[in-house]
Amino acid sequence: MFERYTDEARRVIFFSRYQASTLGAREIAAGHLLLGLMSVTDDFVTPLFRNAGMDLEAVRSSIRSSSPPLESIATHVELPLSSDAKRALLNALEESELLMNKHIGNEHLLLGLLREDATVPSEILRNHGFGLDRIREKVASKTNMRVRTDERPATKPTGKQRVVLGVERLLHEKIDLLRGARVGLICNQASVDHSLRHVADLFHEHSDINLTALFGPQHGIRGDVQDNMIETDHTVDAVTRLPIYSLYSETREPTEEMLKDVDVLVFDMQDVGCRIYTFVYTLANCMRAAKKFGMQVIACDRPNPINGQQVAGNVLDPEYASFVGQFPIPTRHGMTVGELARMFNERFDIGCDLERIPMEGWSRDLWLDQTDAPWVLPSPNMPTLAAATVFPGTVHVEGTQLSEGRGTTLPFELVGAPYVDPERLAKELAQLNLPGVYFRSCVFRPTFQKHMDKSCGGVQLHVTDRASFEPVISGIAVVKTIHDLYPGEFKWKLPPYEYEYDKNPFDVISGTAAMREAFERGDSLQSIEESWQAPLAEFMKLRAGYLMY
Repeated sequence: MFERYTDEARRVIFFSRYQASTLGAREIAAGHLLLGLMSVTDDFVTPLFRNAGMDLEAVRSSIRSSSPPLESIATHVELPLSSDAKRALLNALEESELLMNKHIGNEHLLLGLLREDATVPSEILRNHGFGLDRIREKVASKTNMRVRTDERPATKPTGKQRVVLGVERLLHEKIDLLRGARVGLICNQASVDHSLRHVADLFHEHSDINLTALFGPQHGIRGDVQDNMIETDHTVDAVTRLPIYSLYSETREPTEEMLKDVDVLVFDMQDVGCRIYTFVYTLANCMRAAKKFGMQVIACDRPNPINGQQVAGNVLDPEYASFVGQFPIPTRHGMTVGELARMFNERFDIGCDLERIPMEGWSRDLWLDQTDAPWVLPSPNMPTLAAATVFPGTVHVEGTQLSEGRGTTLPFELVGAPYVDPERLAKELAQLNLPGVYFRSCVFRPTFQKHMDKSCGGVQLHVTDRASFEPVISGIAVVKTIHDLYPGEFKWKLPPYEYEYDKNPFDVISGTAAMREAFERGDSLQSIEESWQAPLAEFMKLRAGYLMY
């Protein structure tokens, strides 16, 4: 980030460190950044301070009086940045991007300080007539850039759509929802803001948030547990030193004991747009606990990475509800976490006190890579958007003894088994003429899980046109073709699967026994897909009432 700073802005950082040292501070705080700004001379910020009647020594006295008096320390001693200074510098970066500037200058540092509205320097600036909107307009005029009236640019300089995440709006615009409350946060390693800072750290450092507990989903709060059905322990977070309660352990719903120091639960996790993914059911379970124990849930929205328009697959039969599918929704639902939360709450009768924080800038047609939203793998075998794109189909492979590519660098993009002839399989699949996908014959060797250290013949799904590609039927086609080609070798996975001990795992994943039974009867792929259509049409009517974008 500092390589984009102008020479004047670098001098501000130098003088900020000097001011912190002479005041005896053990870290560089936002107040020292203001003193640094006032210590340098430029053609923009200096006249503003002069016209406002701001005096360096008077401001220094105010900042000194806001903290206990300390003896000065040597100026050569390196000092870390405080949490409010880090936020101010990140704000400066955002302001530079907001104004589509290539540099970060003193003007952006001033805007960054003004955005930290709960700090001493921000109060000093406001008392001298500095307002965020007015200064931003002055900066825009100086740099010949126009600020949109909603204060968000349509795109970043990269041309990608600017998306403000729900959690970013919660922290910057709706912080009153958390003031005075004890906060529990449901998150994992993908819960980051645009600067890739983890939301647990952001919450922990925020002066208006009393973060008291963390809750981790399947694969753990750091996402290090590779496989399904591997529970994680309750522990203590190494960074915040707060308790982490595992919601993939002896319980998948927070208990009263876990919630004893919590008034409001905040959910901020990245979904992948598929019914067969447990994070949204962790949300549903937390909503049930909140209803039971009288607390609020705040669901922070994030993009559906595979877009919010396309919907496909069979609607779950309630008889086959499980932790990988609690509600009658289709395989590819085309909704966001916030939209699903409201549907769960109202249509499926959870009835908790729910607050949703929508995104800004996202529209239903957008894939994640068309936005500037961050991507951190939400689970160990979901490393890329390419994996998420095929997942609604190839996830069904988990319900068989075929390898779905776990233990390779292309999970869910590779499918096969030791007995499969890859050329024969690829040829059969090519004859189906499925749109937007090429099935390339290949051989791969998983390093763990099914068929570990054995060479597997199979195919890789290459999506050639994701607008026409339909992942559910494509994934089903791979499973059905191998089932039909190798009736003696093909096997279904045996229970248990995701806490279901008496149901066929393929049925649990599919959300119905009808698909497996259709395979075993020899029904055509077309007839299987046609059987989905009537329930899917009914869902589309229901879904329309819950869309926010």
